[in-house]
Amino acid sequence: MFDKTNFNATSLLFAVFAILFSHTASSEVLDYYVVQDQAEPFQIQDKGTNHHGIITDILYKALEGSKYTLDIHTYPFNRMMAEMSSNQHRNWVTYGSPLWGDMQSANLSIQPIFDVEHSILSSTNSTFTYKNPEDLDGKVAVLLLGFNYPGLDGEIESGALSEVRVKNHQSAFRVVNRLKDIGGFVEMDLRLQYHLKRLGFTNKDYKLESISNVIPNYGIHIAFSPGIDHEIKEFIDNRLEEMGKKNEIEVIIAKYQ
Repeated sequence: MFDKTNFNATSLLFAVFAILFSHTASSEVLDYYVVQDQAEPFQIQDKGTNHHGIITDILYKALEGSKYTLDIHTYPFNRMMAEMSSNQHRNWVTYGSPLWGDMQSANLSIQPIFDVEHSILSSTNSTFTYKNPEDLDGKVAVLLLGFNYPGLDGEIESGALSEVRVKNHQSAFRVVNRLKDIGGFVEMDLRLQYHLKRLGFTNKDYKLESISNVIPNYGIHIAFSPGIDHEIKEFIDNRLEEMGKKNEIEVIIAKYQ
C-alpha cells in the first residue's frame, strides 16, 4: 500500500538537503588572516578560536547574509606576512593602512573604517615626559615585534632613538617599568586603552601622551589580496559604506573601548 505520510516526510527531507546543498555549493570562502596575540582589540582570539574584535566583528557584519564565508588563519605577525605574500592571487582579507607598506597596503578598502592616534605610555613614577620629537633623543621606545611605525622609524634609523621589541602588550608594560625615566611604549591609543583596562591598570599606574607630531594620525582599512576577485572587493566596499552610514561600525568599536 502506498504510504502518503512516508512519501511526504521523505520529500520534505530531500527538499531540506537540496536547500542546504545549494547554499553550501553557492557559498564562497574568503581567507581571513589574524595576528596572533598582538592585535587586540582589532583581532582577538584564544589559541586560534573564539575569534572576535573590531576588525573581525566588522567583517562578520559586512558578510552577514551573503554568499561569502570566512576561513580564519591565525599566525604570528611575520608568519602571517609571509603567508599573505605567497598567496597574493588568492581571495584573502585582513586589515591595513596606506602608511604600512607590503601586503597590508597593497590593495585597501576605498574608505578607512576608522582613524587611529598613537601615544607613548610611561610609568607615573617616571620623570619621562613627551611634548616634542626632541624629547625622544637618547631615549628608548618599546615597540611590538614586526610592526611598522611611520614617522618613528626615521628617528630609530638616525640613531636618535633606541628600540626594544616585545611580543605582546603585557611584556611591553613590564619593560616600561624597568625603563623608568628613559623611555616608554609607543602604540595606538585605542589599543593602549584596551589593554590598560584589560589588565586592571589605571591612570595612577601609567600615563599616556600623544605622539601624533611624530606618528601622524592615519586610517585603518580592510586590506585585500592583490589578486582578489573584483566582485568580492566591490561587495565589501559597498557594505562598509552602508555600515558607516548606519553607524554600525561605531557601535562595534564602542564595544571595545
